[in-house]
Amino acid sequence: MRIIARGSDDHYVFTDVNQEEEVETAFWDIMDLEAVKKIVVGQRIDAIVNCAAYTNVDAAESNEKLVEKLNAGAPENLAKAMKEINGLLIQISTDYVFGKETYNIPCKKDQKGTPTGVYGMTKLRGEQKIIAVGCKHMIIRTAWLYSEFGKNFCKTMMNLTATKPRLNVVFDQVGTPTYAYDLAKAIEIVLHDYATDMACDIYGKSGIYHYSNGGVCSWFDFTKMIAEYNGMAACDVQPCHSDEFPTP
Repeated sequence: MRIIARGSDDHYVFTDVNQEEEVETAFWDIMDLEAVKKIVVGQRIDAIVNCAAYTNVDAAESNEKLVEKLNAGAPENLAKAMKEINGLLIQISTDYVFGKETYNIPCKKDQKGTPTGVYGMTKLRGEQKIIAVGCKHMIIRTAWLYSEFGKNFCKTMMNLTATKPRLNVVFDQVGTPTYAYDLAKAIEIVLHDYATDMACDIYGKSGIYHYSNGGVCSWFDFTKMIAEYNGMAACDVQPCHSDEFPTP
């Protein structure tokens, strides 16, 4: 979103609980409802894009209280703050709200969520809390995000294929890798659309949406392509089963 903001006429305020060096970031604890309300009013916020979440799916299994606060309680706070000023909340959600059943076709927006892990369950509860508050909202479920920034599978595999002679990567987990910049551009379109309807008491496009890039592959397929594009085809990437890497 920072790249999108550079070329936008809109005013973006980037917030976090941590300060990044050389990045203008306002401190904002979204688990503090009163603090959220104060900043929304003080900064004259019309829309919030919530990218914050506890996303370490393995560590989440032993930190349920914290994960619940960040993935469900915090979005509820943002929804309540936006409800008071009739603003829009864009919540970034995940394909992990599904998971119990094996899906061989794309999941529909109105399909019942059946998450198995703490991460997926708390993200689903976050969606439900936003809807229950009743603010203008757009919940965007996405999958397998990667970019040049932060920690993600693509950057990890770029490093591993450059430093390891051989890698085993699971081939029995399939999904749709999604470039974060493309998701940000989609969000920019939503914000421009919303700007034309801000005066409306009810935002007609409130609801749940699914967004990803096109195509489908396994983590193994994705790694092979990452290695090829990164000029590291010499790394021997081999397929393996998920049960060879037991995790929480």
